[in-house]
Amino acid sequence: MRVVLAAGLLIAAATVAAQEPVIKRSAPMTLTGEIVEISCYKAKGVAGGTGAAHVDCAKMCVLDKGAQVGILSDGDGLFKIWGPMAANKYAKVLPFIGQQVEITGTEVTLSNNYDVRSFELQTVKRRGKEK
Repeated sequence: MRVVLAAGLLIAAATVAAQEPVIKRSAPMTLTGEIVEISCYKAKGVAGGTGAAHVDCAKMCVLDKGAQVGILSDGDGLFKIWGPMAANKYAKVLPFIGQQVEITGTEVTLSNNYDVRSFELQTVKRRGKEK
């Protein structure tokens, strides 16, 4: 019984540690911009880390290296995608890399991450198209 309880507590602790705790959440909002792989965008800038020419590299970095995905929003800067939509190596977001999109969700401040703003994504669609 104690072993089962201890194992259950370890699993619960690992699950909580997988997502950083939210210390502040904005009102729901909509952002428009391009879905990017963050490390390449930071290293190469707009010219080398965005657009259709960078899609294959970005997907490889996410799938093979565990890189993070974000939105380079129109006028609001870069936001890391966080929350359930970041699960399974951004499986629900990966098809949108390099594309102009409209997303809804909330900006979140995470206790362990101050280098880039984070956004808890709820919906994503290509600009002008439903998805």
